[in-house]
Amino acid sequence: MTGDIVAFVGAGGKSSAILQAARELREEGVKVLVAPTTKMLVREAQRVGTILTSKDGDGLRSKAAGVLAGEGAAVVGSTIFSKKRLGGVEPSWVAVLAPEDGVTLVEADGSRRRPLKGTAAHEPLLPEGATLVVAVGGVRALGEPVDDEHVHRPEVFSEITGTGQGHTIDAEAFARALLAGLRTVPYNTRRAALLADVEPGRSMSDAATVARELWRSGVNNVVLSSLPKETPGRVWAL
Repeated sequence: MTGDIVAFVGAGGKSSAILQAARELREEGVKVLVAPTTKMLVREAQRVGTILTSKDGDGLRSKAAGVLAGEGAAVVGSTIFSKKRLGGVEPSWVAVLAPEDGVTLVEADGSRRRPLKGTAAHEPLLPEGATLVVAVGGVRALGEPVDDEHVHRPEVFSEITGTGQGHTIDAEAFARALLAGLRTVPYNTRRAALLADVEPGRSMSDAATVARELWRSGVNNVVLSSLPKETPGRVWAL
């Protein structure tokens, strides 16, 4: 809904989810501001709209308001790095940058393109004023070992979940990893989970098992999606 600030945390599909949400919102005539608090690929940001950068929050707000009024979509960041990555804005800026008559989408976590992650104590970089936080994970990691290929920071993942490195990732460990990304969410902020890489059949059954673990821990809104495999992705709500 307009005025929402939606932060995506976790791994395995955050950027794809933001791109799909931005596209669908624009199709409905809703203004969209993408404001990452971590690095975001420039080539992905360009698919949303004009990229604006500044080290000054007030200046960035003025630029963003102008572009949103004319184009309906914009991406804001602090700078563009040589590796074609957009630097994130300060989390405290997001509530000021967010349009009251639009929706703000925030990539608030990094995972080095892995399907799961071990969330460190200093993560995620939640924006001030977030109204919804979505924990994302790729179900392709289920049944795979805890290692660098499938998990960003496997040692932290093991500490969080109790599943040792090299051991198999089951539904309980998967759910615990996602919940770690929600541990600093304020009590009055809505929480949800997005399970990515889902296909009808076995992976959907596996995702449903993870969803039940999340429900037991109080995350009642769980969505399954074929993102990032399919773009745009198919979505199933549980």
